[in-house]
Amino acid sequence: MIPAPVPAVLSARPEPGGPVSLGGLNSSSWPLRSYLELAALDTAIPCARLHAKTAALGWDLPSAQADTVELVVSELVTNSVRASAGLVSPVVRLWLMSDRTRVLIQVSDRADEMPARQEAKPDSEAGRGLMLVAGLVSQWDSGRTDGGGKVTWAVV
Repeated sequence: MIPAPVPAVLSARPEPGGPVSLGGLNSSSWPLRSYLELAALDTAIPCARLHAKTAALGWDLPSAQADTVELVVSELVTNSVRASAGLVSPVVRLWLMSDRTRVLIQVSDRADEMPARQEAKPDSEAGRGLMLVAGLVSQWDSGRTDGGGKVTWAVV
């Protein structure tokens, strides 16, 4: 018998913005918003992917852009879930905002380790996520949050 997956979604309540405004982007000028709080479990990744794609399509963004949003969210949430391993009550938060042309993605966690691009070897199974994100988005960065932890953001 296959055990039922542990639900990852802790909250889908709307939040008034993102955790921080980074890169000169004012999150208050993005009228379309979505927020998801997830337990930092492997099951959070497909939940976040589905949420992101559904939001982007619901905002009438082109299918190709929705696919890119889905992929970038997958990479950023995967990094946050992995960085949160070993924390007590780890949580990953996902904010999506759109100005009807672009999508601002913000993913936060409580881990202190900042994301860093890696030079993955050809036979490596990991280490390409941020390189992939950088190639898909117009800008991305990360920073520390006021309450501890970090947020990584990207604009598609």
